[in-house]
Amino acid sequence: MSVEERINQWIASYDGNGYLNGAILVAYKGNILINKGFGLANREHKVPNTPATKFRIGSITKAFTAMCIFQLHEQQKLNIHDKIDKYLPHYPNPEGITIYHCLTNTAGIPNYTSSPDFWPRTMRLPSTLDQLIDSFKEQKLEFQPGSRFGYSSSGYAILTAIIENVSGMSYSDYIQAQICLPLGMYNTGCDDGINVIPGMASGYSFWEKPIHTAYADMSLPLGSYGLYSTTEDLLVWDQALKSAKILSQELMNHMFTPHLQSYACGWVVSNELGRKCLNHFGDISGFFNDFLRFVDDELTIIFLSNMNVTPVTHLSRDIAKTIFEDQVTLPPIAVRVPFTGLDALTGCYFLENETNTSLDISTKNQELYLTVTKMYGVPYKFKLIPIRQEPGRITFITDMIYEHLEFCCSLSGKVEYLLYTDYHGELQRGYTMSG
Repeated sequence: MSVEERINQWIASYDGNGYLNGAILVAYKGNILINKGFGLANREHKVPNTPATKFRIGSITKAFTAMCIFQLHEQQKLNIHDKIDKYLPHYPNPEGITIYHCLTNTAGIPNYTSSPDFWPRTMRLPSTLDQLIDSFKEQKLEFQPGSRFGYSSSGYAILTAIIENVSGMSYSDYIQAQICLPLGMYNTGCDDGINVIPGMASGYSFWEKPIHTAYADMSLPLGSYGLYSTTEDLLVWDQALKSAKILSQELMNHMFTPHLQSYACGWVVSNELGRKCLNHFGDISGFFNDFLRFVDDELTIIFLSNMNVTPVTHLSRDIAKTIFEDQVTLPPIAVRVPFTGLDALTGCYFLENETNTSLDISTKNQELYLTVTKMYGVPYKFKLIPIRQEPGRITFITDMIYEHLEFCCSLSGKVEYLLYTDYHGELQRGYTMSG
């Protein structure tokens, strides 16, 4: 089976059950294997996703911010090893935090998105960049700068301010003038939440059905996680990163070199499937995205989704496995079989290898539902579709994402345990308290 046939089979299997939401672009050895939209960009008006749909890309933005800093370094307008208070004179810096510390997430500055009131309150309120930096600049560092890795959008907020102070331009204008326009990325920019962006998808979450996400004010993200783009523009970006068009090759190599752990400057450099991979994911307000660059293998995978529960980081690697001929598990076709014994399956099931994770199985309107927490501990609720019934065993799969549950029952019909395969392919056994 050819690589095109394998990837088309994978796409057909997942899309057939409605598990793909967003846009996917896969380029391999100079050929585009996939460039397609899935699901709806706007559910209220039934607008489909296409390769031209714009998505908020979240922390994939950090790679662009890092590029801006390295460009200014190349122009000798700053030095990446300078202390940040050289450019932000009102920032207290007794520990000697440098620009490079911020680039590599080794500054020790507390991450403002991890503050207790950020998700319930702060993210909904408008803020200037100076106000945002003021909110964390007096906080105690979590560790000595340069001593270890600690992911922090606060460091990238500082980099955003340095870019603006050094260039004399807003972050948005600098991105346009120095990256987007020179490369022809006309569908990429900074989303301020005010201006109407034609072709922009809406972001969604899920609870029994697609729902709106909590509002996030877009005055905050900027150079930390505030850009929007398309899969096609990000392929242009990918190609530019292989050339010296907007930055010298020497500095490009420096930017891609990990400092502590696997984090470089706006990029993770990791081993995926036994191959070197430059990557970063991003999530914001109903959008979840992944960008994989297997540079040595000439493979680029870009998956932008406007459904936050779509497991793009797993699916993008599944696509890579498919291309590299590693084994992948395809979801079965969601063809419902008759089943009426719903009440016998309800209850709270505790996973044997997890101390804080449980599965809540409930019924509503003669349908069975699974409630389970996902990334960041957020709960989601999915309908369960019965697809197979055998003596002592009934199998369900979820809607919206591919998860697999098998209820194993005694001869009397009582559930003894369930086998739960989550959307990352991890199999676990679950029991009720009385089981």
